[in-house]
Order: sequence, then structure tokens, then C-alpha cells
Amino acid sequence: MYKLFLTLRYLTRRPLSLVAIVALSFSVWALVIAPSVMNGFQTEFHKRVRGTLSDVTFYGNRPFDLPEDPAVARALAALPGVTAVAPYIENPALDRHLRKIDYCFVRGIDPRLEEKVSSFADYLLSDREMFLAVNDYDRHSPERKADLDKMADTYELSRTVDREAIYKKLVDGDPEDPGTPTCLVGVYYMIAWSLQVGDKISLTTARETGEVHQDHSFRIVGAFRTGFSENDRRQVITSIPSLQGFVNVPGRISGYSLRVEDYTRAKDTRTELEAALSRGDLGRELMRKPLIAQTWDERNRTLLQAVAMEKLLIRIITFLIVVAATASIFLVLFMAVHTKVRELGILRAVGGTRLGVLSLFVGQGFAIALTGMALGLGLGILSSIYINEAADLIHRYTGWHPFPPEVYYLDRIPTRIDVQENVVNFVVTLTLGSVAALVPGVLAALRPPLKSIRYE
Repeated sequence: MYKLFLTLRYLTRRPLSLVAIVALSFSVWALVIAPSVMNGFQTEFHKRVRGTLSDVTFYGNRPFDLPEDPAVARALAALPGVTAVAPYIENPALDRHLRKIDYCFVRGIDPRLEEKVSSFADYLLSDREMFLAVNDYDRHSPERKADLDKMADTYELSRTVDREAIYKKLVDGDPEDPGTPTCLVGVYYMIAWSLQVGDKISLTTARETGEVHQDHSFRIVGAFRTGFSENDRRQVITSIPSLQGFVNVPGRISGYSLRVEDYTRAKDTRTELEAALSRGDLGRELMRKPLIAQTWDERNRTLLQAVAMEKLLIRIITFLIVVAATASIFLVLFMAVHTKVRELGILRAVGGTRLGVLSLFVGQGFAIALTGMALGLGLGILSSIYINEAADLIHRYTGWHPFPPEVYYLDRIPTRIDVQENVVNFVVTLTLGSVAALVPGVLAALRPPLKSIRYE
């Protein structure tokens, strides 16, 4: 019982113990929030990139290397495990608004086929969603959000997405302007150029022949929001015939998107595709060309590896911060050994054992680690839950955003608290705290009691 009493007495009457607890709390806070943000970032990044791509993509080295041939599409659909196939064509372009020029990527699709191979349809915005997104609804105060909701109600904006109407305009053109090809743009594209549905954009690109086709107009008939800011800012979606006419490559496409029944076997499907290509099942024209088949993660290997490496580095750095913080426990208790020499000598002289003195210091280290860990864990979980609100508050009052979408490709800070990971962190921190207290405890336990009493 005396061990517990002395442990609590030394713990509460020593200001340096409070300093150690605070230091450990902030280190554990970093250990919780940094990995949770990286876990969420990795999960959400995979999800957003994954949602805009098909399982397997089959394309050529050159932009328009494949024929738009229904026989090729049927041969691809007949491969084992393939459930849907959609052709696509893509090309970079420059867009000009007044005196400003920027780049974008134009992608031509068949929207009804595209929704079968990717999550394209899920990202289309209703009129109401578009209005709120363009007005940066998520980043406003509750009062401003209420005002925007009222404005949306006043304008009688639709809450549902009429996909068929958007698809029809994308493929057949806008009845109000039949001579102008139509397109869909990302919400950040609309914000960057202050555009809305019905406006025209002017694009310039280099055609297959090398000539430059300038100021080709497209009318915006809808918008999408993937949450992947690079797509929402740079991608313009139109129909395949519209883009073929823009770059003057009739009957040519860039590749085919494939969805497979079981993504864990996607690499097997890719192997089957390569075998079918070498056998000539996809036509003799394709046999003679260097074509590429890749799964979505292979196509984005560099980005995914960069995220995984960043996550590993964050874990290493935060763990080293915790190790440094637990060193403060060692310093606090080491100083206690030298300031409580006479008390420890008296304790030994009246019957205290070496093991008892050792457990006194280890108990203090454990108590400091437990308190710091509990406070840091609670603070880290709360910070992870409300991190977007905090970031929006900082952005609102300073104009600086700690997680800029244009840098991290996501429009919100994602977090995912890993319970198993935090349990491991909890155990490791307590162990480090106890080990940090072990050396001062051994020094105190080995001091001769008579010399300690005579210590000045």
C-alpha cells in the first residue's frame, strides 16, 4: 500500500511530472491524428482514383491507335471475367477564358457504356448540388449554409439528377444550340472560370495531322464532382463523335475500359487479353501494334507508392516523437533519484526492499505514460473527428487552408481511426514509459541505505 501512496505523492507534487505528461500527451496526439489522416487519405485516395477509372484499361502508345470497331469490343467482352466494355478517346487541350489560358484533358465517352465500367454516373450533380458546390457550401458557417439552402429553395433547383436528359444532350447535342458540341465539366473547373450550365467554353488542340485547331466551342450541359480535385479541375467530358471531330480522327479511339467480375483476378484478365491479342482474336491490325493492358492500380502505381511511402514516413516520425517524449519520463525520474536520496535511504532503512523501491519508480513511469497516453488519445480522436471543421475555420479567418485540394487531390481531409493500430500504440507507449523508468528505479534500488541517509 505504501508503494501506491508514495507513487501518487511523488507524481502529484513534482511539477516536472506534469511537464512529462503534457509532452507525452502532445506526442501521442500526433501519433493518433497523423496516421489517422494518412489512413483516411490512402483509403479515400484509392477510392476516388478507383471511382474514376475502370478495372482494366486497354490502350495504345499513340493517342488514337485503336479502331472504333464493334468486333473488337465484342471480343473483349468475351474474355473470361469481363462484364462490361466501353470505348473512350482522350486528348489534352488548352482552354481560354478572356485573357487567361490553362490546360485541360478532354475525354470522349459513350455515357451509357461508361457507367457500366466505372462510377461515372454516381458523380453527376443535380441542379441543387451544383449550386451549393459552386458556392463552396461545405466550407461556410452554419448561418451562411442556411442562407444558401434558402436561395436554392427560392430558385426551385432540382434535387435529383436526370441522367437520361444529360446523356441525351451529351450524345445528341443541346436542342437549343444544335450546332455546338456539348460537354460536362468538373465542379472546380466551373469555380475556377466562374461558369454555369449553359455557358460555352473555347478549346484549342493539336490534331492528329499536326495542325492546330483553335477556339472550338463546347456548351456545358452538366457538371460532376468526384472529390478528386485534379479530375474536377482539369477534365472535360464530351461524346466520342464530338472529340473525334475536334481532333479529326474519325473512327479512331484511344482505348477500351473493362470491368471485371472479380477484381482480385483482374491481372488474370489482363493476361488473357494479352494472349488474345497475340493470337489475333482482336484483329490483325491490333496484332501489329504495341498495345498496353493495365489494371487501375498498375496505371497509377507511382501515385499509390508515393502515398504508401508518405504514410510509412509519417508513422516513423510520429513514433520517434513518442520515443523522445518518453525520454522525458527518464529525465524526470532520474532527477527524482538524485533529489530524493535521503528519503529513499530512510525508506530502505525502515524496511523497504530493493524491489519495492524499483516498483515505486516503475509505477511512476507507468502512471505518467498512462495519463499522457489517455489524454493524447482522447485529444487525437477528437481532432480526427473535427479536423475538417478546424481546417475550414482556419481557412475562413486566414485564407490559408492546411489541406489544399490542388495539392492533395481531395476536397476534404479524410480520416480513418484504426482501432487495432491505436491499441498497439497504447501498449507500446506504456511499455516505453515503464522501460524509461527502469534505469532510474534500478539506480535508486541499488543505493546503500546508510550512505543515502548521510547524503547532503
